[in-house]
Amino acid sequence: MTVHVATQPRDLNELCQLERYAFAAKIRLARAVLGWSQSELALRVGLTQRAIHKLEQGETEPRRATMRAIEFIWREQKIEFEDLADGGFRANIRSAVIAQLEPAPARRRAARNHSGVAN
Repeated sequence: MTVHVATQPRDLNELCQLERYAFAAKIRLARAVLGWSQSELALRVGLTQRAIHKLEQGETEPRRATMRAIEFIWREQKIEFEDLADGGFRANIRSAVIAQLEPAPARRRAARNHSGVAN
């Protein structure tokens, strides 16, 4: 998936705002792919649900430590973001992540068919 920013920033303030919105979009996208709630991501990062909400809305500038913690989770979950020259970004989601999203009954059937016993 590739996301592009429609306009070019005119000043440093606008550039910072666009970067904040891009980071917010990355958080929402990764959370949707993983099927996590804001509360679940907050627990894993050490923030509150409200803090994740504000980050996802682009309301607050994330601290470096927060950005690193979230980026660590993305790497751990095999989700990579590539920033593009035009201000957009590309998401790379590994097949292992997608396979985990398979509905639970289908996973149990596959495990049963493979091993002969239900998990």
